[in-house]
Amino acid sequence: LLAGDGLLTLAFATMLSPESLAAVGADCAAEAAFQLASAAGIHGMVGGQEIDLRSEGKAISLETLQEMDEKKTGALSRASARMGCALAGADERQRDAAEHYARAIGLAFQIRDDILDVTGDAKELGKNIGVDAQNARCTYVSILGVEKAQALVDEHTEKALHALDAFDADSTFLHEFAEKLATRSK
Repeated sequence: LLAGDGLLTLAFATMLSPESLAAVGADCAAEAAFQLASAAGIHGMVGGQEIDLRSEGKAISLETLQEMDEKKTGALSRASARMGCALAGADERQRDAAEHYARAIGLAFQIRDDILDVTGDAKELGKNIGVDAQNARCTYVSILGVEKAQALVDEHTEKALHALDAFDADSTFLHEFAEKLATRSK
């Protein structure tokens, strides 16, 4: 807990340091810090963690699971995308597209992680598998099954790839990144 508090505080100190302000300007630095603060707070990561703690050992709906993941990890992914757009001077259409991309790959990643907890190889993953079932955690797999969960990964990946259409620049890396997340085995 203290490590997380320390890292989050360090992020703000870095973002608002004299060096950062000189590099990107006070307005961009403030907007980026605002995005991170919003994503980390009660409507983001902290709120998602609260849902997670409240849901331990209980059956929850697919909607609750998705809300938890969108807040717990997804909010930081979306904030990262919006922060990058703010620093790059992206227009609102591009910021929205980046946020949609980040939301989609965040959910695809989490769902794929749930699948790997059932189908993965502990040695390849570098962590124990079957932990969610042992802890009676509701996951996309426990609610939907492996096949439907993977179909949802594929659906979110397609949404992510479609969001990249808003950018004129080469998005090959982001395209490949989304596809790798959808099919990763570790």
